[in-house]
Amino acid sequence: MVLLADLRKHINVLFILLILAGILLFFQHYNLLLVDVKDNTAVIRVNFLVPMEQYGIEKNLEIKSSLPNTKFQCDLKWEGPNRLKVTINELSELKGQKILFKIHGAKSQFPFLHKSLSTSVQFQAEPQLLEIENKDHVPTEGPLVLQFNTPMDAKNIQKFIQSDVKFDLEPQVFEDDGKSIDYSRWNLYPKEKMNNESNYLLLIKKGLKAQCGHMLKEDIQIQIRTASKPKIVETNPKQSAQWVALYPKISAKMNEEIKDAVITIDGVKQKVSVKDNKLEFLPHKILDPGEEYEVSIQGISKYGEKTDPYVLKFMTMPINDDDLWVEVSLKGKHEVIIHKGKDIIRRMPASGGTKEEPTVLGTFFIQDRGTSFFSKRFNEGATYWVRIIDQYLFHGIPRDNHWNIIESERKKIGKPASHGCVRMNEEDAKWFYENIPHGTMVIIHE
Repeated sequence: MVLLADLRKHINVLFILLILAGILLFFQHYNLLLVDVKDNTAVIRVNFLVPMEQYGIEKNLEIKSSLPNTKFQCDLKWEGPNRLKVTINELSELKGQKILFKIHGAKSQFPFLHKSLSTSVQFQAEPQLLEIENKDHVPTEGPLVLQFNTPMDAKNIQKFIQSDVKFDLEPQVFEDDGKSIDYSRWNLYPKEKMNNESNYLLLIKKGLKAQCGHMLKEDIQIQIRTASKPKIVETNPKQSAQWVALYPKISAKMNEEIKDAVITIDGVKQKVSVKDNKLEFLPHKILDPGEEYEVSIQGISKYGEKTDPYVLKFMTMPINDDDLWVEVSLKGKHEVIIHKGKDIIRRMPASGGTKEEPTVLGTFFIQDRGTSFFSKRFNEGATYWVRIIDQYLFHGIPRDNHWNIIESERKKIGKPASHGCVRMNEEDAKWFYENIPHGTMVIIHE
């Protein structure tokens, strides 16, 4: 009987603890909420049911939107010991969003009790078409981009956007995470390629619904025009050129401004830089001597319109078996490689420039030389310099103003370390100075 009585006593205690835990959970997560939304302003009144620590509660607030880079203004006002008024205003151009408002672990005046809550808020906005991007220069393969002032309902949007061209509609997906979708921005891709420099009619019908529930009140009728066809008008080297360098800087010009380009050599995509109406690149490798190459070039205008693929053909320069030439590899471990014809006769560890002060890339020819130099700018000098071009030199390990080798710089050989020159160990720099003649071809690549 005693054991039974003790068991009942423990059960009663456990039952009381469970009730107290339930009450605590109730007060932690149960609050009275009143949400009032008018256009782009929402007023949330929170009754926490218990007195709260009012100072610093803004640190416990979170406003979460489905779209990045949207801004809100949040003002707080205590209307009593347990009542908080939160006013939220949409500040971004995009209106009518749905947000999640949260309070995490706000302190009450009871040490053991922290309050949390969350509620969704749907702002309101009358839908408007803000912009059609480049409506007078639409790419013939799309997209035609429509920007609304508020997220639009995706369910029936296809029925309300019509044209004399059939389109597929897709909302904008953000590239930073690939998951966030902007339903205020829609990309229209034609099912068939449109004609260049042609007019088309686009109709957005009234009744198109926004996610906030409001509908477009009037039809919007717009004429769009497709972009002109860009053309490649000049290349370097020229078509069918002979004696092209083994590591040439290849360039092309279009008849209008370039946004991007797709270039391949032997099926390998190249890394391209573009500026204004010109593109240029260095090949992904040193080209073989005496070979014909085909370079496929397709430029993309600033409006997104592509040129027809252009195939540039050229023949690289031949190299005789006794021709001496220099390769500087800045990929991985830096080194200077001496070639004779197609054979490698010497390898020497080296250090090219840093990311901040890179070594110039391309094909060059050896210029003048000297036994030593000293730079007041860097307060250091070196022996056995040989000029590549301008201020870029081959030389030995840097020396201080007492003409001592700087040991810390010697240890960097093989890694990026210089101000743009190509450094070598002393014995290698001396050999290079004595054995590589004026006019020798130098190829520097990554």
